[in-house]
Amino acid sequence: MEHRPRASTKTLGDGRVEPVTDLDLRIEGRLISAALEAYPSADVLSEETHSDPAALGSELCFVIDPIDGTKELIAGTADFAISVALFQRGRPVAGVLDLPFRGQRFTCVAEGGAQVNGVPVHLQEAPHLRAAKLAISPTQRADPALAPVWTRLLPRVIAPVGAFTPKVAQILCGDCHAAFYPPKAGKSIFLWDYAAAALLLAEAGGMLMSLDGMSLLHTLPMEHTGGWVAGPAHLCREIRLAMQETESA
Repeated sequence: MEHRPRASTKTLGDGRVEPVTDLDLRIEGRLISAALEAYPSADVLSEETHSDPAALGSELCFVIDPIDGTKELIAGTADFAISVALFQRGRPVAGVLDLPFRGQRFTCVAEGGAQVNGVPVHLQEAPHLRAAKLAISPTQRADPALAPVWTRLLPRVIAPVGAFTPKVAQILCGDCHAAFYPPKAGKSIFLWDYAAAALLLAEAGGMLMSLDGMSLLHTLPMEHTGGWVAGPAHLCREIRLAMQETESA
C-alpha cells in the first residue's frame, strides 16, 4: 500500500493497449506461489503471465486477476481489487475479492454463503429501480451519448465507481443496490475479472447477467464484450427492460 506503482503498457491479442504495473506482476507472482504451494497439482489461469484457458481443464485451477482497476491504482484512487477464484472441474467453487485501500475482503464458497471480513453478506433489496442506488462507470456517466440511458433508468442515486470488481463490492457491502455497464466498443471483462465476483454475488443472493439475460456464472465466457448488469435478479431484469426500451425508442 506504500509502494508507488511503476506503470508500463501491454498489448492484447486484438491490438488494444492497456496499462500494467510492477505491482500487478509482483502480486500475481505471490498469489501463484502461495496457491501452488498449497495445491501443487493445481493449474493457474491469470491475467498477466498464465493466460492460456487450457488450464481450466485441470481438476483444480486458480483464476487470478492481481489488480482489477490498474488505471485506478495508477491514478491513486481506491477503486481497484485483487480477485482470486478456485475452479474445480471447470466450475468456480470459491472466491475472494480483496480491496486493500478499503479494508474489505469478500470471501465465499459455493453453497456456503458470502462474507465480508468474516461477517455474512446478503444483498440489500430495493423495491424497484427508481428507489435504487446504481453504480456505474465514471467515464460512462460523463459520456453525452449515454445521457438517454441514465434518463431512462432514472435510479434514485447514480454512483460513479471505477473498475469492475469495486462496483460489485459496492453491492456486496450494501453501499449500492446494483451496477450497470452498457456495451462499449473495445471494452470487455475476462474470466479472471468476474469469476470470483459472480460467485460472491450468487452466494449473497444476486447475480451477474449479460444484457441478453444470460448468467455469466453459468455460461463462464473467457471474454464477455456485451455489457452487463449485477445485483438482485429483479433489479437486473428491470435494468435490462429499461435498456431495451431505450434502444427501441
